[in-house]
Order: sequence, then structure tokens, then C-alpha cells
Amino acid sequence: MSIVAIIVTYNPELSRFRYVLNQASKQVNHVIIVDNGSKNKDILRKLCSETNNCDFIEVSFNSGVAHALRIGIKYSSKYDPEWLLFLDDDTILMNNAIVKSFNLINNLPDIIKRKVGAVLLGSINGKCNINVIDYGPFSGTLVKASISERVCCRDDFFLDQADHDMYFNIRRLGYLVLGINCRLINHKLGIKRWIPILSNILHRSVGYEPPWRYYYIIRNSTRLLIEGKMNLTFYTIQLIDSSIRIFFADGPWALIKPLGLGITHALLNELGYVDPRFFV
Repeated sequence: MSIVAIIVTYNPELSRFRYVLNQASKQVNHVIIVDNGSKNKDILRKLCSETNNCDFIEVSFNSGVAHALRIGIKYSSKYDPEWLLFLDDDTILMNNAIVKSFNLINNLPDIIKRKVGAVLLGSINGKCNINVIDYGPFSGTLVKASISERVCCRDDFFLDQADHDMYFNIRRLGYLVLGINCRLINHKLGIKRWIPILSNILHRSVGYEPPWRYYYIIRNSTRLLIEGKMNLTFYTIQLIDSSIRIFFADGPWALIKPLGLGITHALLNELGYVDPRFFV
């Protein structure tokens, strides 16, 4: 298989990123780093230049994950890959993750293999079963290169839920999305924080997103709901869950502004980037 990995970077932790790049470069044919204006971009460029199958693209500003992936997809066509692998700058491929994944895929019946449009690599321990899934994150997703430009990526979302939109587009084209339920990647998901009341009840830190990130989640989810790309039940549970975390972590006033603006902008179809300082 000819595989190109696209890694989107934005101020990554260098010690971890070295592992990300090293593991990816050993397991795919080419690595493309698309940098969204990192402060440490010169070091990232040097790390890429020291890797014999790595190309570095500098965007020069934070264009968002979706836009950066689109740039990487377009650039990857020079290598004529069969598959693209999307990675965050903190997502480490486990040893032989790509080989294991395609061994599993190749054992599927031909009628199913022909319909596979994307495969999500698992991040938790399991039996390496393959299941049909509806949605997943960008990072750790293998996407068939021949459909990549048609399904990815919605850069007006800037950040959250652009992955949800891509998965929906893949399925709408009639392709299957598969998930492999074993540890093939090491991926950090979100921020863990001790939130009063919630953490006291659960006796642990819980996932947390700041108000500016919550704005994108609500705005883009509402837009997907309007467009019929998100299930109402999923939308409602996500809205309530995120709202509770912001309410207890930052107070009601920190919740009202991003919630109100997110829904309003979605209804008016006013998308794109919003300065995080607006929500401070």
C-alpha cells in the first residue's frame, strides 16, 4: 500500500512530536507536515529535513485543522497515494500499527474491502476486531486518497466537528467507515481538569474544554443538525454534557456567551475563526 501521513502541527511539545514523526516516517511512504504558524516552526522544519521521507509546508498562521488537512491532501497528490493517514502532532503510531491494520483489512471479504472509505485506528486495548462505525476524530484516521478531496475538509468550521462532517460525507458517498478496536495509536484527547462537584462525585479529573472551544463545538454541531448531518439525540447529549462542564468549571456567565453566540452564528450560517480572547 502507498500511504502518505499528513501531520498538522501547532506549537507541539517537541519531545513528544519527535516520537510522532519518527513512528510515522517508519511506517508510511511519505510524511507531510502542515504547520499552522507554530512558534517552534524552525525546529519542526529541521526535524522534517532530517527525515528522509518528510515534506514541510508552512501555512504561517493558525488556519485550523480542517484547512491544513486540505492543503496536505492537495500536496499529497504528487506521490499518488492509495491511502492518507491523518495525525495530530501528539498522536503516536504504535509499532507496526499500519501493517497490523492492513493485515486486518486485507482479510475482509472482497465485497467489503471495495467499499471501505476510511478506517479509524483504535487507541485503547481490545481484541482488534473490526466494526462499522459512524463517526470518529481526524487523528488516527486512514482515508482512501481517491475520495479525500470530496469528503475533507470543511475549513469554515475551523476546528471542532469538521471530522464529524467528513465521516458523514464518506458514508453519504456509499463507503463504509471501519474502526479497529485495539491500541494502534497513543493519542491525547482533550484536557483533564478537576471540576468542583463533578469531580467530587466521580472522584477523578474530567474532560474539559474552555469556553472558546465550547463555542466551536456548539456552533458547528448546531450547523450540522440544521443540515441533517447530526442526530438530534447525539446533539442534545453533547450540548448538555458540555454545558454542565463549563457551568461547574467556569460559572454560568462563561457558559451563556459561547452558548448563545454559537447557536446564533449557526442559525445565521456565520462560520469561520473567532478570536479566543473574545470569550475571556
